[in-house]
Amino acid sequence: MIVKNDIFNARGMKHLFGRGDAYRGHCKYNLDIWKGRYNRIYMRFWSRSGEVDWESYEIIGIDIDSLPINMGNDVKVDNWIPKEARDAYDSWIAGSY
Repeated sequence: MIVKNDIFNARGMKHLFGRGDAYRGHCKYNLDIWKGRYNRIYMRFWSRSGEVDWESYEIIGIDIDSLPINMGNDVKVDNWIPKEARDAYDSWIAGSY
């Protein structure tokens, strides 16, 4: 389950996953996932384009112990990210056209 979060600050959080998607004629879209205090997982969609508003969410229900061991920029697999979260990212991109 994901819950929209209007305030996002990555200070003190551990970056778990990052992804960027670029489409011809459009800006680059980014997805970052962070682990915060008390093992809470946060997700942020952002773009450097001033025309695209960022969004952030808290992902609820992920078992922290089941995450890939070598989390970080070397891990490109996103199958551990809930489908609902991936769908929200896709909808955010589609809504910015």
